[in-house]
Amino acid sequence: MQSDILDDLVSLPAGYAVLDSLPYPIIIIDNNNLFVWLNHAAEIFFNSSLAILNRSSAEDYFTSNSVLIKMISRVRLMKSSLSEHSVSMTAPRLKETIVNIQVGLFNANDEFIVISLQKNTLEQVAKSRTLFKGAALSMSKITALLAHEIRNPLAGIKGAAQLLELELGKENQELSHLIVTETDRIIKLLERIEKLSADKPLQLEEINIHEILDHCLMVIKASYGKHLVIQRDFDPSLPMIYADRDLFIQLFLNLFKNASEATEENDNLIIKTSYALSTPHSTSDQYGLIHLPLQIDVIDTGSGISPDLLGYVFEPFVSNKSGGSGLGLALVASVVSEHGGAIDVSSSVGKTHFKINLPISTKIKNLKSINHNRDKS
Repeated sequence: MQSDILDDLVSLPAGYAVLDSLPYPIIIIDNNNLFVWLNHAAEIFFNSSLAILNRSSAEDYFTSNSVLIKMISRVRLMKSSLSEHSVSMTAPRLKETIVNIQVGLFNANDEFIVISLQKNTLEQVAKSRTLFKGAALSMSKITALLAHEIRNPLAGIKGAAQLLELELGKENQELSHLIVTETDRIIKLLERIEKLSADKPLQLEEINIHEILDHCLMVIKASYGKHLVIQRDFDPSLPMIYADRDLFIQLFLNLFKNASEATEENDNLIIKTSYALSTPHSTSDQYGLIHLPLQIDVIDTGSGISPDLLGYVFEPFVSNKSGGSGLGLALVASVVSEHGGAIDVSSSVGKTHFKINLPISTKIKNLKSINHNRDKS
């Protein structure tokens, strides 16, 4: 029956037999979003057959507002492939399953869309989140030991910058003021670590993620990132979020510093923000099960992370650099975890990609009042 259907698809490229042999589900739909072909793995996955699904509507099968249908629309609009990770998928004969989805154009005439699915179990998601929670606990102990020793040189740096600010002209005072501001922020962060335990609640406030990113990019452009070509791709429609401002600044400064150290003159640092269509989950005990739609991508075109270390880069004292402390990315994981978010990394020579997903949730918003009440008590 499959061959009869494919005989009608005169523009479908040859080689569908190769797709049929793949171990993961492959679906092909036409420009009306009707099923025209499934491989054997897809029939098993959906507990259905091509004979049943042939020429039925994908919008009816998955519901028109599903992540997959929205991805299909975006692929048609952008004329390029799209992928989403940890998407919750349901279907008439399919129990809720977490999958990674890839959607792309199947031929040059845009007549067909090809969809591939790879299962991502809840156990796998939970296992990856556990790494970040462990990193958060380890980092709280490490930074507590280092805080006192770091504060002393910071006081000297701040005093020197304030003296310079008095001597400099207005055109250079912005940079000296930046030194003072950043020093105050770091001292505040260290005081928090010194005086209180790791259980201290986050100092949440309403922030614009783009203001945080712009501030951090200004810092690196004035210091260790002068050699980078910075590209911003910000979604201006993103809502405000509740987060600890100082911790978020530290998070992105660490990521940008890593990128600067892995790159050479005129390499790119690309920062993207978006409202992700996928719905990955956090298993953090503090926040429960929540959506993580706000996405920040930090991409550099440097030397990449060693494949042997890629699975361990968020653990304390693991470093890709000679002489590195291995604390920067552990702190990044710690901050993301404390905010109920998720972070993933992929890397090869010429492209390292950190993807951070954060919640936009009333649960996070309500923590502001909780923290305020705790501070009063």
